[in-house]
Amino acid sequence: MIVLGKLYRSLRGHLRRIGWGVVALALAVHMSASWLLLAAAGEAKLLGWDSFVYYYVTTASTIGYGDLSPGSAAGRWVAALFVMPGAIALFASILAKTSAGLLNFWRRHQVGKMSYEDMRGHTVLIGWHGRESQRLVQLLLADTHTDDEGIVLVAEGVAENPLPDQIRFVAVDSYADCGEYERAALATAARVIVHAADDDRSLAAVFAVMAQKPSAHIVAHFESAAVAQLVRSHYPHVECTRPLHVDVIARAAQDAGSSLVAGEWLGAGGPTQFSLQVPAAAAPVRAGALAAAFRQEAALWIGYRDGRTSAPVLNPPDHVEIAPGTLLYYLADARIDGARLPWASLAAD
Repeated sequence: MIVLGKLYRSLRGHLRRIGWGVVALALAVHMSASWLLLAAAGEAKLLGWDSFVYYYVTTASTIGYGDLSPGSAAGRWVAALFVMPGAIALFASILAKTSAGLLNFWRRHQVGKMSYEDMRGHTVLIGWHGRESQRLVQLLLADTHTDDEGIVLVAEGVAENPLPDQIRFVAVDSYADCGEYERAALATAARVIVHAADDDRSLAAVFAVMAQKPSAHIVAHFESAAVAQLVRSHYPHVECTRPLHVDVIARAAQDAGSSLVAGEWLGAGGPTQFSLQVPAAAAPVRAGALAAAFRQEAALWIGYRDGRTSAPVLNPPDHVEIAPGTLLYYLADARIDGARLPWASLAAD
């Protein structure tokens, strides 16, 4: 078995070094020589182009239907000593090179060596944390509003794609390497999530990402409030998140059940927080009318965020006017199609 394994690896190495052009040339030469030898042997029934190709392919693939075969002794010698050995060897070479190419293509996908520069409107996830990141991927894929174009994972220190059936993978040596993000089509992504192993790596990733001047919505997670504030000071439009454990503990101690409410707001089951944007072509609308429209959709409107401030405004008074382009936040069992809301009838007087 050891000898056979070495022989197989040696043969595979030779086949990889022989290009498709050499194989195609060898095939053309062997087919032409086979036709000439069969013609010299007087095998007229095998010389028509369709008959010869059919005979050659069935011989090379070892199928051998037998409906076309040499009739003379000279023709049988030509088939036995030249056509069969050469055709079968070339057929095996083609299969081996095709298999090696497909295996190499799959392997490059698996180990993160491929480029996905043709993707558009996708999600780029930077960093991998095992089950935590796997849960994040499942939540992203569960919402058809954000999973249509797929997810590209960019990670360092990860040997293979952890979810090959669900996401694409780009392996990097460092999150600070700006050039590597081109393989993840960062410039055309719809959203970027930075969640590396520690704040130093996340910070390096954010600065490398922002150096590309992406148009995507960027979310970055940090443990340290100081690091999050540093990022906000340089890039106000980057949405920085931090662990809420202490805040949730304090609120739960002061108001029983608060942690359960917070979990329901952001959880995947039951009423969940979503957002939609007031159409740019719509007229300004009043908060009271907007809240009533959301109730008609079995949803609870909780606040808004406009382009002039990074902080959301929660539970605004009814008389407040909401400008076009404002981002609205609401709770509902499923995402609402903004086109269903009667924007014209909600216009402020």
